[in-house]
Amino acid sequence: MARRTNRKKGSGGGFVLTLILVLLAIAVAGGIYYAASRDGEKDVLDKGLTGSSSVDLREESKEAHRAVDDILLSKDNWQLTDNGREDQHERMKETGGEVVWNKRQLAIGVPPSTGLEGAAAWLGEKISGTKMIVLNQREATYNGWEAVRMEIAISAKAGTGKMNFITDTVYFYHNLNLTKEDKDIKEDESTKKDDKKTAQKYHGKLAVIIDDCGYDLAPVRKLVNLNAPFSYAILPYKDFSSDALHVIKGGGQTAMLHLPMEPMDRTAMSEGKITILTDMTAEQVQQLTRKAVDSLPGIEGVNNHQGSKATSNEATMKAVLKVLKQQGLFFVDSSTYSKSIGDQVARSMGVPTARNNIFLDNSSDEDDIIAKIWQAVEMADRNGSAIAICHARPHTAAAWSKVINEVNASGIQLVPVSSLLK
Repeated sequence: MARRTNRKKGSGGGFVLTLILVLLAIAVAGGIYYAASRDGEKDVLDKGLTGSSSVDLREESKEAHRAVDDILLSKDNWQLTDNGREDQHERMKETGGEVVWNKRQLAIGVPPSTGLEGAAAWLGEKISGTKMIVLNQREATYNGWEAVRMEIAISAKAGTGKMNFITDTVYFYHNLNLTKEDKDIKEDESTKKDDKKTAQKYHGKLAVIIDDCGYDLAPVRKLVNLNAPFSYAILPYKDFSSDALHVIKGGGQTAMLHLPMEPMDRTAMSEGKITILTDMTAEQVQQLTRKAVDSLPGIEGVNNHQGSKATSNEATMKAVLKVLKQQGLFFVDSSTYSKSIGDQVARSMGVPTARNNIFLDNSSDEDDIIAKIWQAVEMADRNGSAIAICHARPHTAAAWSKVINEVNASGIQLVPVSSLLK
């Protein structure tokens, strides 16, 4: 009986010890995951029972995500893209504990008529008065497009103060496929000011061709983002040729093939074996032309890259233009040589055609490019129409960004090159 009694006493003592350990474990777990102040609000600086606790704000993060989504989805003419989310961890120096929350990136496409600053301000106003706050808002880029970046955070108790944890990074950008206008979004003040700078004193039509698309995608995106009816000539087989075509067509703009053709100095030829040469047979010329056209599905026309010698050779031009006529494409003579006959041969064969009048960016200086843009405007005003060529380069894109609103307000009409064909 003594043994039985002792065993019972031992068993009872073990049970009590086990119960204490379980309760302690529960308390520790509570400290690790749900440190809270006396009023029930989680305190990221609460040391907990163990002196070093962690706070889980992931549920609060998800609530913030849902609230932002509800606000944005009330706009039936905007496009919301969730680019992914990831748990964030931050160690608190004061306690040694860790705060865990969730952060995501959103991309919001808005119509071109909606100011990006205005769209961000609208969301900020909707968030005001909720548990969320806007930490900052600034100009940025999103995938090479002009954008406004906004950071949204939740605020958590931190001892006697507050700490902010970013749950949403939001990019507003113009999606040219969205056409329904916003009635409750203000225009950007900068746009209003720019629109008033130039009185309408010019008349006529100006078509602008952007050459050399395919080398660098960022200038193409920036130019397409201006929502001007430019035409874009894409070099075939470049790293970004297909991507450039996608951006251009996605923006509702005119896509063309920038066909490599032989210059007077063959040593200056930039595109090697894919270049149309004057000593090729008609069949060779047609094969190269057809292959280049097929590499860029959906193009509407062609102009020449280099080509001072090839566009001066009637036989070569006839071979090229035969393919274009079969494909229903137009041809613009880039006029890299004053004696080129590409447009003349095209006209004689019944291929819609036109000829470049001025190059805008022989200089990389933005002020020089802007001066040339206004020279092209004056040429269009004087002659009723003009065609200008520039290139998909950073300085050119920057120059157009500076003056596009003034050009639009000047009275000149920017048009696709297809509207000036004869």
